[in-house]
Amino acid sequence: MKAVVVEDFKLIATIWETLLKDLGFEEVHVFHHADGVKEGILDIKPDIVFMDVNLPGSRSGLDITEEVIKVNSDIKIMMLTIHTDPSYIQRAFAIGAKGFVTKNSPISEIKDAVQAIIEGKTYMCKEIGEI
Repeated sequence: MKAVVVEDFKLIATIWETLLKDLGFEEVHVFHHADGVKEGILDIKPDIVFMDVNLPGSRSGLDITEEVIKVNSDIKIMMLTIHTDPSYIQRAFAIGAKGFVTKNSPISEIKDAVQAIIEGKTYMCKEIGEI
């Protein structure tokens, strides 16, 4: 299986990369900047994408998600962000994201989210459900 991590903070990206490898992903590609991500995701055709909302560059993670899903709706994108604002959550699901998990979520919940999304389900973290 293949995964993509789109996260501007290198430490956090490394944590997600390690988690995905521990979950059995053989290939994990990491992007730290918005520019070139859409093309990279479309070329890699990952089984899942961890997408941050705030990224350096010309577009947000939400913009990139929308662009990718318009081209290939089979790509499963999970927003993994600090944002809990309902407008971000609503937009993420409206544009086709399969999951929304905050960076405040425990690793066990992120694992649950990955499993659900790989199985074709959608996932919203418990923190968001409590808002």
